[in-house]
Amino acid sequence: MINLFQPAVGKEELDEVAKVFQSNWLGKGNYVKDFEKGFANNLNVSSEHFLSTTSCTEAIFLSADLFEFSSNDEIIIPSISFPSIGSAVLSSGAKIVFCDVDKRSLNVRADDIKSKITNNTKAVYVTHYGGVPCDMDPIIELCNIHNIKIIEDSACSIKSFYKGKACGTLGDMGMWSFDAMKTLSTADGGMMYIKDLDKRKVAEEKLYLGLPLKQKSGIDSSTQGNSNWWEFEMNRPGRRAIMNNVTGAIGCVQLNKLNKFLQRREYIYNKYYNELKKLDWLEVPPMSNFEYTSSFYFFWIQTKYRDKLARYLLDNGVYTTFRYWPLHKVNLFKEFCVDGDYPNADFAAKYTLNIPLHQELAEDDIQKIITLIKEFNAF
Repeated sequence: MINLFQPAVGKEELDEVAKVFQSNWLGKGNYVKDFEKGFANNLNVSSEHFLSTTSCTEAIFLSADLFEFSSNDEIIIPSISFPSIGSAVLSSGAKIVFCDVDKRSLNVRADDIKSKITNNTKAVYVTHYGGVPCDMDPIIELCNIHNIKIIEDSACSIKSFYKGKACGTLGDMGMWSFDAMKTLSTADGGMMYIKDLDKRKVAEEKLYLGLPLKQKSGIDSSTQGNSNWWEFEMNRPGRRAIMNNVTGAIGCVQLNKLNKFLQRREYIYNKYYNELKKLDWLEVPPMSNFEYTSSFYFFWIQTKYRDKLARYLLDNGVYTTFRYWPLHKVNLFKEFCVDGDYPNADFAAKYTLNIPLHQELAEDDIQKIITLIKEFNAF
């Protein structure tokens, strides 16, 4: 089976993890710090705004906590979003307000957001679909007028840039994923950007038991200068959601390979685009009319024969899917959201298909996928 996604890890990662084992310190340490700095350097942003964690979902839940969502708040979410966003807002007690998206790019637009703003709107989540940036200038301008926080789900958008600035650093907070399906994988893990440095300090404490930042060695260390080093204080309630040196070491190696990964993905994306755009029974992803760089995480096609095509490809050893099922269709969220119509999200859910795109795809696999789609009897 040709996989939709696949990590690219090997001997270099194993060798670096071996060094962690030899050090006898598997917890959070210098590898994590180096990974945070290296990640920030790749985005051309100061590392003081960045903080690693166990997953992008953890960062999403933390955003609801940092910006103190409450039952009086309304949070705008594009219906085409990862389910963790809906869960985070629901868990906070705030009201979910879904909005529609562009039916071709599946990205949210300023006008989609504008129609949902009320006096109770506190924040909006923005997802850069498949690594293609949303048109952020109008969104930022709109949110500034209404004093609305912008939180970017950049899970799939590592080194995606909007007009020269990294996705995930355009709003008040952004987050990335390093799970097993991502371009850069540490098996599990996440990173966040927090614009407000005071909130970044709060975030670091919340992610490590609520301990003051000066207690860097944890709750029990004789190096802190205390005569009774088992005594500790807490600044706030906290949980334990930190990266460790094992995942940090993998991340450091993956960062060195990242540009080659992205180049390979761009090559595959362009090959799909140039070959499949010739078919009159499907649509390929649209081109945006502003300056941007994509991470080439998804390649998607849209066709009224979507379901039949997906089954045909699966029967011939090619796994495809649709990301992301609209949240307004999920029963869990229906009970707690403001009613509305989402025709573009409904269109996307009916006609969109994501086909395999990852840096481990062999040339034969790429050609097989293209050939199967071309030979598919759509009629």
